[in-house]
Amino acid sequence: MKYLLIVRDSFAAAHRLVGSGGRCENLHGHNFKVELTVGGDDLDDSGMLMDFTDLKKTLKTILGDLDHRDLNELHPFADSSPSSEKIAEYILQKASEDLDNAPVRVISVTVSESDNASATYRPRLG
Repeated sequence: MKYLLIVRDSFAAAHRLVGSGGRCENLHGHNFKVELTVGGDDLDDSGMLMDFTDLKKTLKTILGDLDHRDLNELHPFADSSPSSEKIAEYILQKASEDLDNAPVRVISVTVSESDNASATYRPRLG
């Protein structure tokens, strides 16, 4: 893809990583930072791939459902612990659904639970 757009936002939430061993099995929280990357090849008549405002709105809406929640109690994480990896996968799936008719394709989502630890999910692009 010729062009990539990246938007960032954050949310606060609690989670437990069941079965991980150690302290992370206890309920704890993070101020998660999220980076959504989309891409495409063709610009519109105004010279943009997509308006950043629309992309930011998509991310903000998804994160609003996670903000100030115990992630273990949410349906998407009923069968697995809400690790940063699984959170990134969930956000990417929701963004892909929301942007299905947009002129972009979701490339990756990175979720950081601290300044020193992050996980990125990128689907295999075919």
